[in-house]
Amino acid sequence: MLRKITLLRHAMPEVDASSAPSSWRLSADGAAAAAALLLEGAAVSSPELKALQTTALATRVLPEAVAQDARFREVDRDEPVHDDFRDARRAWVSGSLDERHSGWETQDAVSQRFHDGLMAHSAEHLVVGTHGMALTAWMTAQGLIEPGDAAVEFWAALRFPEVIELDLPLSPRGAPRR
Repeated sequence: MLRKITLLRHAMPEVDASSAPSSWRLSADGAAAAAALLLEGAAVSSPELKALQTTALATRVLPEAVAQDARFREVDRDEPVHDDFRDARRAWVSGSLDERHSGWETQDAVSQRFHDGLMAHSAEHLVVGTHGMALTAWMTAQGLIEPGDAAVEFWAALRFPEVIELDLPLSPRGAPRR
């Protein structure tokens, strides 16, 4: 089955170290950048506010009309905002896990749930509001990005927001292609 998948990495949020990243709203610049996009397709999003707002603005759909699917959320992790959080994320994306990643969801688990989410939505063209590490893990598992340093380079180059359009044969059963 060939499907058009538009992966939409959320726009820039207002970072608030006192609250969970899942509750961060878009910044004014982030909202403007998302609204400047014009994406067509069935809209589905991570339930994280910044992704949901980005998807709604980019697809011109009211937020309450965007389907929410937790399988498109960012990597589950214990990660307070701190000075070297980007280094820990780079290491995760590269597959170089260490003590900083205790309690973090694995790349395999993220890519499998992301794939399961794609299979659960049958639209011929799906716009998926998601997050950088999650989409990178799935794309790496699908063989669309090389693992290791190439995955880190891809992830680090993602913009806020970023649009990635794919025409993919997706298997309705089983694990992501490797």
